[in-house]
Amino acid sequence: MSVVGKLLKKLKFYTKGLVALNILLISATYGVVCSVFLSLIGKKELAQWSTARFYYHFVSFVMRTKINIDRPELLSQLPAILISNHQSELDIYMLGRIFPQRCVVTAKKQLKYIPFLGWFMAASGTFFLDRSNKESAIRTLNKALDDLKSNKGGLFMFPEGTRSYSPTPTLLPFKKGAFHLAVQAQIPIIPLVVSNTSNIYSMKSDNFNRGEINIRVLDPVPTVGLTKDDVAKLTEDVYNKMNKAVHELGMSHVYGEEAPCIEENPEIHEENSVPETAATDATVVSETTNLLQKN
Repeated sequence: MSVVGKLLKKLKFYTKGLVALNILLISATYGVVCSVFLSLIGKKELAQWSTARFYYHFVSFVMRTKINIDRPELLSQLPAILISNHQSELDIYMLGRIFPQRCVVTAKKQLKYIPFLGWFMAASGTFFLDRSNKESAIRTLNKALDDLKSNKGGLFMFPEGTRSYSPTPTLLPFKKGAFHLAVQAQIPIIPLVVSNTSNIYSMKSDNFNRGEINIRVLDPVPTVGLTKDDVAKLTEDVYNKMNKAVHELGMSHVYGEEAPCIEENPEIHEENSVPETAATDATVVSETTNLLQKN
């Protein structure tokens, strides 16, 4: 690609990125208002779902991008722990498409104080985890599980614990936090697998293209009767199923002639990413469940 071509591509990437950021801020503002209103009428558990849908349709309209879901009806089999592969900042767009009603997320405590986004998360019932206080984190997770079971809701997590930023279909090793929680609550795990999106969005390659992303919902995995001794095997089994599906789905589809350039062997650059969203804090959960399982 010529120097001019590279400059134009970078300009396109940052222009679209700025638009996407503004959409996120508008959606967060909508989420605050929506959360307050739904709380007043006793429907607070729908706040994150409503905001997720608003964000998804807004982005789809402006960016001309689409998400297809295979077997979406399985997402309604709640209560459950929902898990997915974690690729990039574009995952928040995926969440907007699949997020079920009565589903919530966990987040690092620091996100609570970010204007607009933090306000929405606090108003909509996000469970904030304090990294520095494991006892507090355990209480928060216990409260999340109690609410999840009583409301027949869902908790969404990324078991990889970090974004992969992979240019090819890849699944990083899983942390066990989500699986400990599912076993403790004796509720199923619903795995979702997303096609590789690096040809649509990649910070390393300056890709920000129109296209279609495919999501496959796998069969719910029951945990009734399992104990903490079964967590390692459970984690391995779910990982193998998801890894197979990741490679079967392959790459997302890019529209038109927007031929993407993909950098090979990218490193994981968490320091260059936007703040971890609510569902991404699997690392915190994994650290605290060693104590949680003893309670």
